Amino acid sequence: MAVKHLRLVDSPSSTSARGALIGRGTRTDVATLLDTAVLRAREADVPGRAAVSGFTWEPHDVDTEVWYPQGVTTSADATPAAASGRDVVVVSWYAHQGSHHQGLIRNGARLTFVDLATLRYRHVLLVRPFRTPWGVRLLPVPIHAGGIAWYGPYLYVAATRAGVYVFRIEDLLQLPPHRRTGVAGRLDYDMVLPVYTRLRSRGRDAGSRVRYSFLSLAHGLPDSPSAPALVAGEYGGVGKTQRLWRYALDPETNLPRRDAGGHATPHELHADQAARMQGATVLDGTWYVTTSQGRGNPGDLLVGAPGAFRRHKRVLPSGCEDIAAWPQRRQLWTVTEWPGMRWVYAVDADAWPSG
Repeated sequence: MAVKHLRLVDSPSSTSARGALIGRGTRTDVATLLDTAVLRAREADVPGRAAVSGFTWEPHDVDTEVWYPQGVTTSADATPAAASGRDVVVVSWYAHQGSHHQGLIRNGARLTFVDLATLRYRHVLLVRPFRTPWGVRLLPVPIHAGGIAWYGPYLYVAATRAGVYVFRIEDLLQLPPHRRTGVAGRLDYDMVLPVYTRLRSRGRDAGSRVRYSFLSLAHGLPDSPSAPALVAGEYGGVGKTQRLWRYALDPETNLPRRDAGGHATPHELHADQAARMQGATVLDGTWYVTTSQGRGNPGDLLVGAPGAFRRHKRVLPSGCEDIAAWPQRRQLWTVTEWPGMRWVYAVDADAWPSG
C-alpha cells in the first residue's frame, strides 16, 4: 500500500548546462574508464567473521582523511552496455575537509569504479554543471552519499534530507586540462559525472522529514518478484528516527514508478527500526541491515524483516557502512569508512540465517 504522505518529486538538472559540459569533453564507457586506470586495489584478509573475500585500496586512499567511503553498489543490475560486460563494484565517498560540512560544501562527493577481475580502480568526481557567460562552471555535489544503487543505466545516490540524486552512466566524461573548471580544476579530476536529475524529498512522517542516509536495491520481495525495488533508510542514534522504506521501480524506465500526479510514493514504511543503521538491502525477500557500534568496535549484521530481525553481533569490521546484494553470486557487498581500516568485502548471504 502506498505511503501517500511521502513522495519523491523529479527536479531535472539543466539540460543545456549538461549538454554544454558534454560537448567540452569526451564521453567514456566503463570499459575505457577501467582499462586506463592506474590505481590498483589489493586482496586483503578482512577482519570480521562475516567477510569471505575482499580488498583494500592504495595506501593513500586507505589513510586519507579528505575523503570517507560510504556507499557501495555493483554491476549486478546494470544494463550490460552500462557496465561494459564487466563485474564492477562502485563505492561512494564524501569530502571531509576541515569538518564534515565544510568538506561537502567545498568538494562534494565522488565515486570509485573497481574492476573485480583486475582490481584496477578509478575515481570519478560528481559535479553540477552551471552555465555562465564564459562557459560552464563545475560545482560540487554537496551530499553525504551514504548509499548508492546501480539499476539499468542509472546510479542512484542518497542525499539525506535532499532526497536522491540520479546520474547516467553514459554521461561519464573525461575532460582535458583546460576544460576542468570549478571543483574539477581545483581538485584536478579528469573524470567527472554530471547530475542527470534529482528526486526531491517531500512530505513528513510522524512530524519529521525522512532522511535518505542510505539506499540499495531489493530483490525477491513478494509483491515484486521479477523486478527490484529501491530501499532506503535512516541512520539514527538515541532520540532520532530510524525508518526503512521502499519504492517500486519501473523495469521499462529504470526509474521509480509514478502515480497519476507524477510523484513516486513508497510502497511501505517501517518506523522504530534498529539504531545506527548504515545500510540495508534485500535478497530473496530477506532483509540484511548493517549497524555500526563506534570506531574500533565490530559492527552487527541484522537478518530477517523489519521489526523481526535476528542480530548477528560483532561479525562485521569496525566502521561498516552501506550494503548491496549481488543475487547472481549469492553475496552481500559492504564497505568500511575509518582511515587506516578501509575494506570492501563480500559476505555469504546464506551463512547468516534470520531464524
